Amino acid sequence: PAAEWAFVGWSGDLSSPSSTLSVEMHRPLRLTASFAPRTYTLTTLVAGEGTVATDPPGPAYHLDDVITLTATPAAGWTFSHWTGDATGSSNPTTITLRGDSQVTAVFVEDYTLDTRVVGMGSVARNPDRATYPPGTAVTLTAVPAAGWAFAGWSGGLTSGENPVTITMGAHTTITATFVQVAGHTLSTRTVGNGVVTVSPQKGAYQNGERVTLTA
Repeated sequence: PAAEWAFVGWSGDLSSPSSTLSVEMHRPLRLTASFAPRTYTLTTLVAGEGTVATDPPGPAYHLDDVITLTATPAAGWTFSHWTGDATGSSNPTTITLRGDSQVTAVFVEDYTLDTRVVGMGSVARNPDRATYPPGTAVTLTAVPAAGWAFAGWSGGLTSGENPVTITMGAHTTITATFVQVAGHTLSTRTVGNGVVTVSPQKGAYQNGERVTLTA
């Protein structure tokens, strides 16, 4: 065969798939050697959990064919990058065949973020998801209940800031600690004739709470 062509077989008075054919000459023979463009294979592999689609589909391709590869992660996984005869993190990506080729799509598992509370309060997260792709920035805001104050974060994050942002790089558990705030009473008295109104009117007030007094 010529370059980039493959022998297919003999036909005519004799047939054979072998490229070398021995014959005994007892009569005139007419033989045809058939050639076809050489084909190549593209093997796609997966690291992690997901699938790879090829367009056009294989398995056989010709020299200089351009194939589009699309990686689709399974639930709870994220596409990371390509290795082998295709590189980079573009998805989809293309490959131009120069021979038999192999490409691996690498998927990484998404991470969970478990938030817990000590005391009375709650934690809001933004964005709020069941799992997060690696590198996702998540903002956590501690919201104390009435009569409680935020004291700090512990576990996968140690900080007294509120709100705070964490970049996901592993399965993480973070605890928000709240402490109870003692209430303060406010008593008013008058000298002379008149009244005092208090707004808001409560039995107890938290630290820093504003109260308006009108005589």
